[in-house]
Order: sequence, then C-alpha cells, then structure tokens
Amino acid sequence: MLLRDYLRLNELTYECFGSRTGFSGRSVEKWARGERYPTFGATQSIRLATDHQVTSEDHYIAVLKYHYNRPLPAEC
Repeated sequence: MLLRDYLRLNELTYECFGSRTGFSGRSVEKWARGERYPTFGATQSIRLATDHQVTSEDHYIAVLKYHYNRPLPAEC
C-alpha cells in the first residue's frame, strides 16, 4: 500500500503521522507524494508505524509514478 493511501484510509495528516514516526510533516508529505525516497531508517519507522502495510517497495513505486510517470512494474 502506498503511504498516501495509508494516510488517507486512516485519516491521518502528514504532521500527525510525522509525530508518530519522529519526522517532520513536510518530510512525510514528500514521501507520500513520491517526491523523495525516505532514508533507510525512515522506511523502517514507516513500516513499523503502519504495521507493515507500507514497505520500501511501495516508496519505489510512488517515486516511479511521480517522477517518471511510468507504468507500475508487473506482478510476478
């Protein structure tokens, strides 16, 4: 699940989720929009805060969609 979808589904603001993970709301916004990759430590915090619903692969997909407007990788 993409971070933006998780936030929307759980009705969380960037600031609220940021306070849960120890990051700024602006950082969470950039990750959710696919503008930037979170650091390794941030991906671990996000994974734990979302009960493993948002993974590092989800961030990769979000960035692909934002920056390259490419189709999503095919499922195996």
